[in-house]
Amino acid sequence: MKTRANTGTVILVDGENVSAKRADEILRLARRFGRVALLRVYHRQKDPITRAWTEKSHVSAYTDVCLFGGPEKNKIDRKIQKDAQRYFGAEGVGGVVVVSSDADFRCLAGNAAAAGKSFCVIGEKQAPLRLRRACDRFIELP
Repeated sequence: MKTRANTGTVILVDGENVSAKRADEILRLARRFGRVALLRVYHRQKDPITRAWTEKSHVSAYTDVCLFGGPEKNKIDRKIQKDAQRYFGAEGVGGVVVVSSDADFRCLAGNAAAAGKSFCVIGEKQAPLRLRRACDRFIELP
């Protein structure tokens, strides 16, 4: 996915699904899509597993999106989906890249196409085939 010269790509990272240890690698892969307009990582405040993303966002290009409250099923996925929908309608955004291996994001592919935006996924080896097939492009994290 290459974006037009005047557009950028929005990168949305599922911090519950991908380790902060992969932050630099994700950024390197994301730059393949052209100009990165926004790089956000989503996680829960009280989750010790995702706390490393907060630390990483203080020293990198990531914007920390910390959700408060207790653990709810798919809380972060729903927030990423809601934000992706908003970016599909935004001027200056050529496409959205979700970093996750969660099949819940496959529903975004049709919405992106309807909005004339590209939708790509960067995920891990265990990403299901239905997610890989739904997006315009899937890049597997090495």
